[in-house]
Amino acid sequence: MTLFEEHKAERRARILAAARELIAERGFEGLTMRELARASRVSVPTLYNLFGGKQAILLGELEATFAAVVASIEHVPAGNVVARALATCDAGNADLLAVPRYSRELILLFLTSPDTAPLRRASAQRYVELMAEVLRDGQAAGEIHEWIEPLALARSMFAHYQLVMIDWARGEIDSDQFQATTRFGMCAMLLGVARGRAQRQLQVQIESLQRTISHGRGARKRARKGD
Repeated sequence: MTLFEEHKAERRARILAAARELIAERGFEGLTMRELARASRVSVPTLYNLFGGKQAILLGELEATFAAVVASIEHVPAGNVVARALATCDAGNADLLAVPRYSRELILLFLTSPDTAPLRRASAQRYVELMAEVLRDGQAAGEIHEWIEPLALARSMFAHYQLVMIDWARGEIDSDQFQATTRFGMCAMLLGVARGRAQRQLQVQIESLQRTISHGRGARKRARKGD
């Protein structure tokens, strides 16, 4: 990477960090490019040159999150499908939970606004293809049955993740429940097609996760009765 590219990457990272803070405070609709330029210590023309409009800020965030998810499996050995699948889930969760107020605002906008539909479809396809590749590696290692179509299963896994993500963004589940439920859904879907070591690993994960989920639901019911 050249010095120019390093400076460009640093400015982009600074802009995204400032955007997170401003969106957490005011919401996406309250974000203005002039305020974002001031908060990130760049000029308005530089901001537009590096990103473009507000929709491009969303795209920049998606790119950063996807890069983190990809990086999460680079050091997990191929053939360990459970560890690789859970690594992608945990990396996505960690990014969302790093700045919860910001993430909730952006999720509700991104998943419900017609204006973001093209970005939503493109982002979903990338995640589905990444997970399908993880599943194909699992098939090659003998940990996933050959009869399952990786792309079909990957789409179902991503759909489950999105639904849980929306529940969390709406405040219907807390952060612990969010992490446990996304992991539980992934493990439960994989268990139906897993073989050998992967099957045993998934059973252990599910037994642990369902206790967390059940405990959380019981606590919420008790809290409501006390109101």
